[in-house]
Formats: sequence, structure tokens, C-alpha cells
Amino acid sequence: METVKSLEDIEKLETNRVVGHPEMNKSQITFKGHNNVLYCEGNVKLDNAKFTFNGNNSLVYLSSAMNSKYSFNLVIYNESTFFIGREANMSSPININIQENQNVIIGTDVTISSGVNIRTADIYPIYDNQTKERINFAKSVFIGDHVWIGHLAYISRGAQIGSGTIIENNSFVPHNARIISNSIAMGNPVRIERTNVFYTTNFLAHNRSEASLDTKDYKSDVFIYKFVNQETLSMDKIDQILKSLDIDSRLEFIQKLFVRNKRANRFTIK
Repeated sequence: METVKSLEDIEKLETNRVVGHPEMNKSQITFKGHNNVLYCEGNVKLDNAKFTFNGNNSLVYLSSAMNSKYSFNLVIYNESTFFIGREANMSSPININIQENQNVIIGTDVTISSGVNIRTADIYPIYDNQTKERINFAKSVFIGDHVWIGHLAYISRGAQIGSGTIIENNSFVPHNARIISNSIAMGNPVRIERTNVFYTTNFLAHNRSEASLDTKDYKSDVFIYKFVNQETLSMDKIDQILKSLDIDSRLEFIQKLFVRNKRANRFTIK
């Protein structure tokens, strides 16, 4: 087992890698397997974060976050990938659990509120009485760009959430759910409450009455997402490709498709 609590510990790693120089405050990275990679872009700050690699050949990619810190608990097992895009706004505690060779992909400019749980699998298998066949297979989770996930939401295995979506507080997104872009989803299980909406990240709490009046409308279409051929990506195809690649090829694929590709409609669901 290898443990990283400071930048000095990174230099001592023998069978795993941390790429980059994350700023670490009360954070810990634990490697219980081998050939795992934590890749950190510049300006990555870990604050009360706990990452546990419980297997082999898994990749965690943290994008730059100039104005925020990564404060979440991540448990990842074998042959899996976790990616989060730039400028994520996260409020601890957040728990992300990636099991059974699955992936979690989260886009740019997301807001993940406190108490959120994201899982690719249930802890135990469930079988049908008659057929004796398993009915709760693991599946990867995809969350698009500029998504707002509310307090205490639960994102289950196989969920796909399109860019511009709002998941309300205390909502349960069930397995294999597809939530269309620019919608509000709420409930247990979630239902689409309203479509054709968008939000901005202008913080409202300190507003006086005149400032609130300034938010009565918003002229730009920048947060409206559309399906565009040759631009919108297939989440299922991405998942298949990631599962076919070794860890270094996954890193190259992520940098090409998610980091250098800044097309606005890449994660649209309609």
C-alpha cells in the first residue's frame, strides 16, 4: 500500500503515479493496488479530500479549478476512469464510488452540492427468483457540462445527465436514467418537471433588491445546449472506448476528447 499526504510523498511512489503538483490540505491519497494514475492539471487544490484506489489500472483526472477546491471522497476499483472538467464547484461531503470496471465522466462548470452520492454499482448483486439471472449490473455514469446537482441528490448506476440540467435537492436519479439537457428534474425517482430552462452561476445570497432586479432576465444563449451532428458525443461509445484502452491510452484519449475539445454541445441529451 502507498499513501500520499504531501508533495514529498509523491516522489516516494513506486508502483503508482501522481502526475502534477496538487496543493494538499488535510487530504490523503491511498493506493492499495498498482499501476494507478492520479493526473492533476495546474491549480488543483485538494481540501479535506480522500481518494482510495482499491484496485489496479485506474485513472483519476482532475482538471484545473482556479476558483474552487476539490473536497470529496472517491473510492475507485479496477480498470476504471474518473474525469472531472474545469471549474467544478463542489460542497463537501460528496461521495463518489466507482466499481466493477466502470467510469464516471463529469463535464466542465458543474455544481455538485453537499450530500451528493454518485455510484456505478450496488454493493451486492440482485437476482431474479425465476431465472436466477442478475438484474442490477453496474454501468458508467455521465454528467454533462454546466450541470447543477442539488443537496443530497443520489446519482445511480448508468445515469446520463445532459448539459445544462438541474437536479433538485433530495432527488434520486435511478439506474439507466437519461435526463435531457436544459431541464429541471426532481423527485424520487426523478421526473422532468420543466424543460427549456437554463441557469447561471451568479450567486444570489448577498443581493439587495436592486441587484435582484438585475437578474430578472438574461439575454445570452450561451447555456442553451443543442444536439449537433459531428459535435455531440455518444456517451455509450465513449464508455466502450475507455474500457478498451490501457491506462496511458485512456489518458491520451481523455485529453483529446474532453480537455482539448471545447465544443459547447458535446454532452447534449435530447
